[in-house]
Amino acid sequence: MTGIELIARAVIRKGDRILLAHKKGEPNTFLPGGHIEPKEYAEEALRRELHEELGVKAMTGDFVGILEHKFTDEHDMYHEEMNLIFETSIDSEIVASSEKHLEFIWVKPMDFEKQMLLPSSLQWLLPEYFENGVPFHYVQRV
Repeated sequence: MTGIELIARAVIRKGDRILLAHKKGEPNTFLPGGHIEPKEYAEEALRRELHEELGVKAMTGDFVGILEHKFTDEHDMYHEEMNLIFETSIDSEIVASSEKHLEFIWVKPMDFEKQMLLPSSLQWLLPEYFENGVPFHYVQRV
């Protein structure tokens, strides 16, 4: 491990559904977004990542929360990440992923568990945020 990974993630809503990303060949889903590069602010990184992944112009809105997450992946590599999550809107419909290894799906919050949304604490943190509107700071311990 080289350090803590800083990741900006988007909550993009369409009616009662949330946009989730899925890496082809993997069983889980995750919120769209990606790593924050040196000299980049979190919201800049999020707009850049969404443009790269979806070919859309994104506008960041309210801050949703911070999720600290530590885990060991399938290759026995240890990771520590800090997810900075923002409400985000996009300027157009999503046609397809710009990146061949990713696909995107619209999911109702009640179906987050079926879609194996990771980090898993988002399965209850996001619905709680939608209900009360209070940003969270949560440490997912494994």
